[in-house]
Amino acid sequence: MRVLLDCRMAGWSGVGRYTTGLARALAARADVELIEVCAAGEAPPAPSGFLVRTVTAAAHPFSVRGAMELGSIARKTAPELVHCPHFPTPLPVEVPLVVTLQDLIPLTVPGSMPSLAKRTAYRLWNARAISAADSVITPSRATAADVVRLFPAAEDKLVVTPYAADDFSSGPVARLTGRLAQLTSAPFVLAMGNTKPHKDLPTLLNAFGIVAPSFPDLHLLLVGSEPSGYLPSQLKGVPSDLSDRVTFTGPVDDSELRTLYAGARVFVCPSRYEGFGFPALEAMAFGAPVVCAEAASLPEVVGEAALLFPAGEQGRLATAMAHVLRDPGLRHNLAAVGRARAAQFAWSDTAAATVAVYSAVLHGRDVSALGWDDE
Repeated sequence: MRVLLDCRMAGWSGVGRYTTGLARALAARADVELIEVCAAGEAPPAPSGFLVRTVTAAAHPFSVRGAMELGSIARKTAPELVHCPHFPTPLPVEVPLVVTLQDLIPLTVPGSMPSLAKRTAYRLWNARAISAADSVITPSRATAADVVRLFPAAEDKLVVTPYAADDFSSGPVARLTGRLAQLTSAPFVLAMGNTKPHKDLPTLLNAFGIVAPSFPDLHLLLVGSEPSGYLPSQLKGVPSDLSDRVTFTGPVDDSELRTLYAGARVFVCPSRYEGFGFPALEAMAFGAPVVCAEAASLPEVVGEAALLFPAGEQGRLATAMAHVLRDPGLRHNLAAVGRARAAQFAWSDTAAATVAVYSAVLHGRDVSALGWDDE
């Protein structure tokens, strides 16, 4: 089947991980002729070849011009089906359409998109995507439930198809040097340093403040760059001997991130909402004991391979962290079951499930019986 996949966001986080993993897995199949629509100046996720063609788009995918450009590319390349991995869709839609909705965070998490105008536009774009789509894929049952709650018309179109991290976990591991080597010379708890409201870093910072006095050598490393003044504002009143042990790593590449995962005493995901939860899966793949919030999609991803705590409860998070830090046997067990859990997710499986959706759409079959069964 001839499929146009919108890869204009392949270089982004989240949706980019999904687009890249899916594109490469689809390109490896003999039953898919793939057309990748990529942003100007960006490398295509899957190299062009006999069954892979790359087309370049100039406009931003979130713009009306971008929607019209994607529609024009679809007319010129004549796919049997278009797959959009995010809410931006072609204008007009002239062939069968599959849309993946990553999450609905701006509509479900207060403060994540303060602008009413932007939230309204976001809702309208998602409503249009759902209306135009023949099938809507979500990465988790939690996200599917949110989609149905906010957009009931999607119910009969939904298919849950989880993502994977085997492409990430099979990549090279860096030997850390310079500042990263210095930061990792002491035992450390690792977390992603995204400061958006749904990531709930304040709960983690408060929990670390509870745990840290009992572990004087322990540091908290937050992956990424610190927004100006963030830690001083969050750690106001915290003694310097504790606040000095909380650090943003600065930018890291994938090979360095793999090394950080592998060296962490604990990886913590305090998020109140995730559409899927790539970092938890990636951490498990590298044997990091995972502690994560019992929220949204995260329990679906980690299964029984992580310690869960009620989202937002810093005392419960502190207790879980201390439990893992004090018990080498528990750390070893969580590392083992985490690796086993991560191995259950593969992009080839994601691609197979996605192709099943394509086939059902193209042949007019019901898609509601398809998708992930992990009960």
